[in-house]
Amino acid sequence: MLDTPLWIQVWEQKIAHIVIFAIFLLSIVVVMALKDSIAKKKALMNATTYVILSISFIYVGLVLKAQPTTTNLVIPLSALKERQFPIGLFLLEPYIFLSFVFIAITVLLWGRGVFCGWLCPYGAMTELLIRLYKRILPRLRFSIPEKIHWKLVYLKYIIFVVIAGVSFYSFILSEYLTEIEPFRTFVLKLNREWYFVLYFILVTLGSMIVYRAFCRYLCPLGAALAIPSFLKILPFIRLKRYDFCSSCKICGRSCNPHAITANGLIINRECFNCMDCQVNFLDEDICPVLIKRKREERNA
Repeated sequence: MLDTPLWIQVWEQKIAHIVIFAIFLLSIVVVMALKDSIAKKKALMNATTYVILSISFIYVGLVLKAQPTTTNLVIPLSALKERQFPIGLFLLEPYIFLSFVFIAITVLLWGRGVFCGWLCPYGAMTELLIRLYKRILPRLRFSIPEKIHWKLVYLKYIIFVVIAGVSFYSFILSEYLTEIEPFRTFVLKLNREWYFVLYFILVTLGSMIVYRAFCRYLCPLGAALAIPSFLKILPFIRLKRYDFCSSCKICGRSCNPHAITANGLIINRECFNCMDCQVNFLDEDICPVLIKRKREERNA
């Protein structure tokens, strides 16, 4: 036992939760792979969304405390100065390690939205709170004007670059900067100094009034995960669109993250993969292309 690496001992102690968590991650991948079939049935899509978001919020976030943060990216960046990658440090946190394996795969395949929209515990909590808030106070919501929105989305990239740059100079200072993320306060169940709790409450309330404002405009982790999507070849699997989507505004108007431009283009790096547009895409009573096709078949 004394010769067994510490990370192996940790994995052995947590093996039951590791297996459950791995199965959950795999289930999200399966949902993404079968999204076309699931999206055809609104009730099934809705139920699937609520189940996954609830598990991500309660089990992954509050039980496992498996909330990835920008710190997890800053550590290897800071270690570049010594030309060492702290793989052992990552392995000591099995849930975080598995989360980043999941992130690495899904970012390449579908973009950052799979993590941000489905797995991120804080994001899942925010999404569930928004849905509850919409039922209670549907009119007390604010939408950022389109022109301002497309400028604000770049703020999170600036925040990430600043944190990453500072980490080369001082890891401790970069750690202070990562407090812009309310994740630590969330994982610690508000058991922190009052100013961290107040910040958490304000950011969360703000993200309920302005749809996921933190995730869309401030989150440095989301920015880091979105960077690969600036490459035109990524993600490899894109959401389906018709040529008519460039002139139809149905999905654009219903897109909460405002990830669809005025000409119908989906900006993958800003997309949460909520699948609302795919539900519309496959709905014969909503999508103009399918309505026209259905009418032509009826008249044939």
